[in-house]
Amino acid sequence: MTRLVPAPVTVPAHVQRIVLVDRTKPQSEGLAVIGGIITGELPFEVRNAVQATLSSLQMTLNSSPRFQIVRSTERLPGGIFGQMFPNPMDWYTVEQLANRYQADAVLTLENFSSDFIITDQKRLIKKTITEGKNTRQIEVQGYYLEGLATVSAGFRLYDPKDRNIIDQQRFEKRNIWTAEAETKAQAMLLLIPKADAARAVGEMAGAGYATKIAPMYAEINRGFFPKSKTDPAVVTGARLAEVDQWEQAIATWQAALPGVDDKSGGMLAYNIAVGYEVLGSLDLAKEWAGRAYTEFGLNKGKNYVTTLNGLLQQQFLLEQQMQQNSEMK
Repeated sequence: MTRLVPAPVTVPAHVQRIVLVDRTKPQSEGLAVIGGIITGELPFEVRNAVQATLSSLQMTLNSSPRFQIVRSTERLPGGIFGQMFPNPMDWYTVEQLANRYQADAVLTLENFSSDFIITDQKRLIKKTITEGKNTRQIEVQGYYLEGLATVSAGFRLYDPKDRNIIDQQRFEKRNIWTAEAETKAQAMLLLIPKADAARAVGEMAGAGYATKIAPMYAEINRGFFPKSKTDPAVVTGARLAEVDQWEQAIATWQAALPGVDDKSGGMLAYNIAVGYEVLGSLDLAKEWAGRAYTEFGLNKGKNYVTTLNGLLQQQFLLEQQMQQNSEMK
């Protein structure tokens, strides 16, 4: 199932259009050079990684029905290689940005830093040997490299109407790449370049923050009983469900309930609950999951009720978030 799930942060109703702003321009070029020497980050590497982070943030936010997103052309002074948040922007600047882009809120990337650490070790690696038309693998002494990329990105969401910072969050993401070869130099050539690693992890940070403030579509997997030794209706309904004929599947399972034994009854009731969840009727799904436990003693039904209670709470929050969206149109 694909379901829209609520965001951890509920953004005020009047915020419909958000402008994204790069606020990572160093306050001083001299300090930027010093910072680059300390961290090993070249200016173009940082700039490219920042742009990748903002692009991923924009693309992920656009996949949600909650907001309209626009990118600013300005790059404003802010964090320097990003371990601390700079002072918030003054509200005059925030209001000017919002007016310029006809936005209700300003979302800034306030600071950004990245790191790439390479470790190596000697180990046996596999090597392919070609002998005529035949190939075989042998083990030879070689080098195994790991490259650990870490990105720290700080975001702020400004609300100029209420003059309030809706959210402030630092996202740290990391990823590991590996390579191996007979020599260390060969392995280094096979390992992802530092700049590419920073861009990739920056994209992870941007996408990660987007899911905090905007409802997102998520894949949900739910199993159901495909067969029963005593009731053929379980498998008949399951076949209908497998071809997405859930209404017919539910009718088949319900028709088989009178006079059924407890084991098959629990399966039937549980499957009916799953069917109603797929169709979006969480209250009916909860009712039938409860019946699977209370009438037929299926413990799995009790656990399913707990899961559905959580989904009902999520649905209530989602309706609040999306109702805000519809009321403003």
